[in-house]
Amino acid sequence: MFKKLLIAASVFFMAIAARADEGQKITSKVEKVVVFLKGAQITRTAMVNVSAGTTDLVFDNISPNIDPQSIQVHANGGFTILSVKHEMNYLSNGDVKTRQLQELHTQAKLIRDKIDMLNNMLSIYQAEEAVIAKNQFVKAENTTLDVLKLKQALDFQTERLTALKQKEQAANNQVNALNTELQKYESQIAEVNNSQNTATSNIIVTVSSKAALQSIFAVCYVTGDASWYPSYDIRAKNVNSPLTIVYKANVLQRSGEDWKNVKLTLSTGSPTGTSIKPELNPYYLNVFKRENNDLKTASHSSASLAEVVVTEGYGTRRENMPVAVNMVEAQTSVEFNIDNPYSVSNDGKPCQVEINQVNVNATYQYYAAPKISTDVFLTAQVTDLNKYSLLSGDANVFFEGTYIGKSRIDMRAMSDTLNLSLGNDKGILVKRTLEKNLTQNQTFGSNKKETKSWVIEVKNRKNQKVNLLVEDQVPVSQNSSIEVEAQETSGVKPDALTGAVSWNFLLNSQEDKKVQLRYMVKYPKSQSVIVQ
Repeated sequence: MFKKLLIAASVFFMAIAARADEGQKITSKVEKVVVFLKGAQITRTAMVNVSAGTTDLVFDNISPNIDPQSIQVHANGGFTILSVKHEMNYLSNGDVKTRQLQELHTQAKLIRDKIDMLNNMLSIYQAEEAVIAKNQFVKAENTTLDVLKLKQALDFQTERLTALKQKEQAANNQVNALNTELQKYESQIAEVNNSQNTATSNIIVTVSSKAALQSIFAVCYVTGDASWYPSYDIRAKNVNSPLTIVYKANVLQRSGEDWKNVKLTLSTGSPTGTSIKPELNPYYLNVFKRENNDLKTASHSSASLAEVVVTEGYGTRRENMPVAVNMVEAQTSVEFNIDNPYSVSNDGKPCQVEINQVNVNATYQYYAAPKISTDVFLTAQVTDLNKYSLLSGDANVFFEGTYIGKSRIDMRAMSDTLNLSLGNDKGILVKRTLEKNLTQNQTFGSNKKETKSWVIEVKNRKNQKVNLLVEDQVPVSQNSSIEVEAQETSGVKPDALTGAVSWNFLLNSQEDKKVQLRYMVKYPKSQSVIVQ
């Protein structure tokens, strides 16, 4: 029984091996990749010698996670492409793993050989030191001691021992560095040994040719194991210069194949999106009478309420059907062709690619909310972002060469205006002080009145003119028994909904200004209201 099973297994593996050996194997190279927000279209090319007759061309080491329906083959010549097929290959990865291990072991052996050579040199240095040590004493019975020769001998020993010690130190340093590098190779060998064998796939192109010829084949296919997402660097040199927006793409993939020095194109579209335009169906309204099931008769109740319902159909009227809501969103995709070739490893780690760099005009303004903080912040406002084909993404903000923090470009918002905070500026002072002599708490009958008065002072200590926006607020009542009266706002009308009070200052260098904010709150003395 065991022999039968062994024979059957041998036949099975021989059949697999025979199947793998069928056809003419073609070694192709990834030349171009179009990366979508989700997925990628990969183009491989190869120079193929086509034999006369019918031949199966096997393009191997293809990503195992491709869409077979997306395969396209392009070639020119006096031959006919009869068919294109896709099949999984569960054996080729073992060969790749073996080659990786062979390369790693070869490199590790080279390092070990260098370590052995250095250790041999250390032994030689130590042996020479021992010889010098044995000859460093001068016998006492030597009565004709030549002081000059003794000095020369001692100088020689010192010089030689110093050189030997320096060589030993250099050799030991090299051995330590090589041992560190060797440990990395051994760790990589262990990782490859412990890794599971993953499959690849083959694309088999069957061609028929009347004569032997040579042609360049291009094979395209789509894989879902790749994507890219945008990020930005926003840089402002000073308040008199435009903003620079550096548009970057973070490309990552786990397709099962490395992309080495490929031509990259980044697309905002989708390889799986439909290209069929939507059809708008008739939108029907009708009136029907609800059946009174409680009467348990075939007649309709005259007391049933007439209802208006919405039904949808394809040229026919249908009543009492569920309402189906379909949302179709279509937009024109944008492609970015990257001039320089890039390499993206098959490890899922982002590879950053710079897409574009644009200078945009910005409106700079200083801002302070002294009720919360006396710090003054520089802000920048950028409008008309839609014309730059940006996508939503995180942004690193830099001002005057200093990293300020993170912001976000949100292109899904209805507004195309980007507001940025560029950090605080100690050159502008803002102070908010409570005027105690005008702050009052009074009781009139059943009501209580509280008056708060604040003075806000601003000063520009910078050597240039600045545009400063200062915001404060008056309370907003959410109860009819509480009344709020803005008594002094220095000529500015509070917002009726939020109570916000905004002052715009154009301050010359060393100029200072003051504004006043005073409001009165009236409420029943039997209630507790916190007025700040």
